[in-house]
Amino acid sequence: MARVSKPPHERRDELLDAAQRLCVTVGYDALSIEQLTRDAGVAKGTFYYHFAAKTDMLAALVQRFVDALFEDLDAAASGLTGTGAERFRHLLTHASAWKTARLDDALTFVPLLFKPENGELRHRLFDAWHDQARHLFRPAIALGLADGSFDVEDADAAALTDVVLSLWLDSSARIVDRALTHDSPERFADTLVTGTTALMTAAERVLGAPPGSFAVPFDRSLAEHLHAPLRAALHREPAPVPTTRSTR
Repeated sequence: MARVSKPPHERRDELLDAAQRLCVTVGYDALSIEQLTRDAGVAKGTFYYHFAAKTDMLAALVQRFVDALFEDLDAAASGLTGTGAERFRHLLTHASAWKTARLDDALTFVPLLFKPENGELRHRLFDAWHDQARHLFRPAIALGLADGSFDVEDADAAALTDVVLSLWLDSSARIVDRALTHDSPERFADTLVTGTTALMTAAERVLGAPPGSFAVPFDRSLAEHLHAPLRAALHREPAPVPTTRSTR
């Protein structure tokens, strides 16, 4: 039977869908290009048409997830009202809820970014996310400076946005790296929760927001749930099949 011709973007998505499944059942390190293309029902050359190597495929998996997040946040931002600080907080809570609802999907590939050999890839992706997030948060920061809900003397909205985003992206990665030094889920969760709280407090001070303005609740049991798949990725094991935590 003749192979069905599909647009390149559909073939690419089929490869990414297959990769996401196999990261769970086989593990990223054990996954071969032959196995991936066989599962996706495409020729091996199709993989190399879209990706130069497995790490490029991993980057595309993560970026597809992040693109969907920003698309959803863009839609949410267009309907926001209130002060700049209120809009800023709404974006934070909306992003947190979106990621929690899709946690099981994210756990199949995001932990791989925290393997030492993927450090360069992680930094490259974080730089891209900084650019994506800038246009989303800058309007809220500019409004907050204008309406007084953010109190920073002689401040520039663009500069403040870059400072806050750099703080978040760099520090959040360091918090996860530090948490991963702990073998127990409880100590891992302690590090994530206290680190995230400190990060939000720092962002409040940078923007001159009242204490507690960005206090997004962090589910401790959710933090413990992250421990196993992250540790598995570091130790080159298949990701544990997630127990459903999502709200889908």
